[in-house]
Amino acid sequence: MPLKPLSPRHWEVVVFEDHPLHDTIWTITLGTDGHVYIGLCLEGKGGQVAHLYRYHTGERRLQHLADMGEVTGEPADSGHATQGKIHFSLCQASNGLIYGATHCTTPPVGHTIWSPLSMWGDPEMSFPGGHIFRHDPATGETVDFGVITPHDGIPYLMLDERRGCLYGATYPKAHFFRTNLQGRDFKDYGRLGAQYPISMVFDTAGNLYTSDTQAQLIKYDVAADELVFLGTRPYTHPWNTDSRYEWITDMVLAEDGWIYGVTYSSDHLFRFDPRQERPVIEDLGPGLDEPCSMLRCLVPDRRGGLYYLATPTGRQRNGSVLARHDLATGAREGLSVMEFKQQQYFTWRGVCGLDGTMVFATIGRIPCCLLIYRP
Repeated sequence: MPLKPLSPRHWEVVVFEDHPLHDTIWTITLGTDGHVYIGLCLEGKGGQVAHLYRYHTGERRLQHLADMGEVTGEPADSGHATQGKIHFSLCQASNGLIYGATHCTTPPVGHTIWSPLSMWGDPEMSFPGGHIFRHDPATGETVDFGVITPHDGIPYLMLDERRGCLYGATYPKAHFFRTNLQGRDFKDYGRLGAQYPISMVFDTAGNLYTSDTQAQLIKYDVAADELVFLGTRPYTHPWNTDSRYEWITDMVLAEDGWIYGVTYSSDHLFRFDPRQERPVIEDLGPGLDEPCSMLRCLVPDRRGGLYYLATPTGRQRNGSVLARHDLATGAREGLSVMEFKQQQYFTWRGVCGLDGTMVFATIGRIPCCLLIYRP
């Protein structure tokens, strides 16, 4: 039976109408207050800055929280590559605070393309560097801790409250680093790969897992305080047999204690047990019964399952399918086509609220929007 579009009975689209030029949302997190925090980015047009938003789940509306040009003191018309992204970096703390970082590749005002390497150190058009910031939802204050990585953006940030530190990765150098919660006591652990990683996840012991650009699993061993390149990779054949630029694109720690993931160019799910000293990756097979070009956006649903997006081969990128994997049985099924009121959507990240409400953030749409599913 053909899958149906998203039903208006259970789905809602919330559009960022006040920022009609912004085109991607790479980061979304559920705060301890039950509200959803979003980093609004701009990829395709110069001279704009990122914005921090909240979706108030009780009032069902967007609230603008911070302009990254104002927070960092680097306005959109500075002439430099702007603070145009809050990438995979929003982190919620148990006391309600939200940590995040700024990232580059948004061109300077008046330009449509920009290179972080060729413009490195340029006195007029360079990127000043990635900032770490902290937002307090209770007071509305956003504190800037300054440039942490000169000329490097910070596309990924992870919060370890137990040890009072932040871990992150830089671009274009693709170094892994650690700081304290004010962006100080900086420690550089060296390069992770040819590009920055696009997935990170903690296990229950505080170890952090990521990958290089060949989908090699990398472990930050918190006890040894070192990176361990594990030499194991998920399924890649036949889409990408040489594993070139085959990131692990998403990983989540599920209710069963295993870490589940997907990769950039294949349609298989995988998992591994982080309680093993050197985890062995288990291939779980295709995400759908029909071949797909990719899987994206793993979201645990708090009911023993994982939601994800699958793009069947032959369809355009915006012809994706929302699917679910059952942790207990391994069964998976396509649920709906990602189409709402004759508009099609694609997403890389989402969250599940305590009441089971799912919130997905779109990329590649102008203006950006949230897709909200209420079971």
